[in-house]
Amino acid sequence: MITADDYKETIKEMRKDHFPSPFDIAYNSFMELGFDKMGKSYFKEHASDFVGQMRTQCWKDFQVCEKKFTVKALSSLIDPMSFKGMEAVDAIKKFVSDYPQHIYELTLSNTQSRRSRAGKEFEAIIEMMLIGASIPTDSQGNVGKQFFAQHHLGKLVDFVTPGAIQYSIDKQRTVLISAKTTLRERWQEVPEEVTRTGAPRMYLATLDSDITENTLNVLYESNITIVTTKENRSHYTNPRVMTFEEMITEASNITEKWEGYSYTDKQRSVVEQFLRKQIEKHKNHPIVCDYYKARLAECL
Repeated sequence: MITADDYKETIKEMRKDHFPSPFDIAYNSFMELGFDKMGKSYFKEHASDFVGQMRTQCWKDFQVCEKKFTVKALSSLIDPMSFKGMEAVDAIKKFVSDYPQHIYELTLSNTQSRRSRAGKEFEAIIEMMLIGASIPTDSQGNVGKQFFAQHHLGKLVDFVTPGAIQYSIDKQRTVLISAKTTLRERWQEVPEEVTRTGAPRMYLATLDSDITENTLNVLYESNITIVTTKENRSHYTNPRVMTFEEMITEASNITEKWEGYSYTDKQRSVVEQFLRKQIEKHKNHPIVCDYYKARLAECL
């Protein structure tokens, strides 16, 4: 019989091979829901609906994967000879009695995986929303942590619009976005992050509908604006909470200010480098790949 500790490691290895990445799940949900057929006006006018539908579909698709994984992980414990000739009820009782710690480790692993994936999946949804609305953006996941760190963008900044190079030129004409499904106790890190970046403002995209009035005010005083769905927005009386639609409008207005800007050859080269990197990363995501190819063509 495999020990619970060894089974714990086995689960980790099995999980690596079984689940698609959070971005893959988000992309597949995007296609399943037919958002690839929507024009940019849809994403600008119905961003909240988009986020809600995507979250629901991603969760459904993830549950299918998790169910198959759980069945496979539990089945790996079964020795058919140990249950030979037993009634189903007795076999189940014996299995639970023989492997209580193993079942606990699998359940715990599933719970932890859900939490860690939820944040990354939400980031992917925000990225797909920006792409759908034709809002140019660089994400830390695509550009790389090193560049973000070098330009003092910090670990909590997930997206910069219209891009990291523009931020290095004039941070006043850029939009910084941090994505968090819920704030919980970690919200205190965000004001510290804004202070480190020296950015004039940061948007904190979230699905949390239970943020206290005090927290909202503290964040606002630190130049951080909460952004959420229209439905969640209706739960707050604080006028400082924005909807995704409003954030996209502001991001679009900021982006327009860069039209006709004369970049140096070095700056243009870095922009092209980032775009090519994202094209390569998303070669299995045609809609995303085509989006970045179109942006690259504009630079050449």
